[in-house]
Amino acid sequence: MLPFLRDESQIPVCIADLPAHDFQVSPYTLTEDVVMVLEDNPDLPGVLIVENRKLLGFLTRLKLFERLGHRYGIELFMRKPIAHLAAAMSSQVQPLPGHLRVDEAIQRALSRPLRDMYDPVVIQLSNDMFRILDLTVLVLAQSLIVSNLSNIVGRLGQLDALIYQDADERGILKRMLQLLAQVVPYHQAYVLVRGDRLELGAAWGVENPTLDFAQIESNAIYQMMLQHRQAIYLPDTRRVPAWQGMESLGQPASWLGVPLLYEESTCLGFLSLGRNVESPFTSDEKQTCQAFSQRMTRLLLQKRREKTFSDETIFFAPFETLEWADAESAF
Repeated sequence: MLPFLRDESQIPVCIADLPAHDFQVSPYTLTEDVVMVLEDNPDLPGVLIVENRKLLGFLTRLKLFERLGHRYGIELFMRKPIAHLAAAMSSQVQPLPGHLRVDEAIQRALSRPLRDMYDPVVIQLSNDMFRILDLTVLVLAQSLIVSNLSNIVGRLGQLDALIYQDADERGILKRMLQLLAQVVPYHQAYVLVRGDRLELGAAWGVENPTLDFAQIESNAIYQMMLQHRQAIYLPDTRRVPAWQGMESLGQPASWLGVPLLYEESTCLGFLSLGRNVESPFTSDEKQTCQAFSQRMTRLLLQKRREKTFSDETIFFAPFETLEWADAESAF
């Protein structure tokens, strides 16, 4: 099984993020060899038949053993290539693109013919590789999403409590990113803090982040956030030439940047969220990111207040001022 998520409570961006199986064989593999692997690995839900990255068939564990259990099934197929058994079973499968959201994937899975409705789902990844996703995993992922989204107020309450903890600023920011991943799915996230210069406050979903702060600070996207004090949403970074210079934040397909604002002219940094697949941020997700960015701003102010004993007034620019759908046209 292939693990994708860093945290069990983190909700997936798409079905490609879910733990899946990659047991695949060529059409010339003997059926008895496939049976041996399935018997040795009871968690495998089936087998993919693939040749030259082309999916030729998919046999579920249950249906494969059922067919072999029929009269003469062992004699007819065990010592022949698996393609013979697949042909006899009229094996057909429509793989789901890996970028699908979990709720949409469930709808498609349950719209299959009744005899196939509860079969595992085959996922086609962007590199034309295929994976087997157990339907139970898909349903549990949807249950986690519904549960987490029903408790957004509780997550915000946790953030409010974190602000006044006597703990390291970076550690609290990282915890805030973890909590955000439980209600807004993303693949990588950064909090960049602005003082005398831009620096990394926290990151999640990235191993050993190395950022080019000079390029980010000179980039038109960052400058637009500073100048207009607006959040920026790029549904497809490939269509935005100005993304060059922001690459150290990754190569996301979709990107969301939310400034951390107080007073009318001060930006303390920004929240950066990236998704590696074409999965747009919804309006609700953007509003949730705004609520989290406000708490991050309060945290930064609180930590500065602890150092300087000053009493700053927090100001939050209206999030609705940004025309999200038209953000790409600004560059």
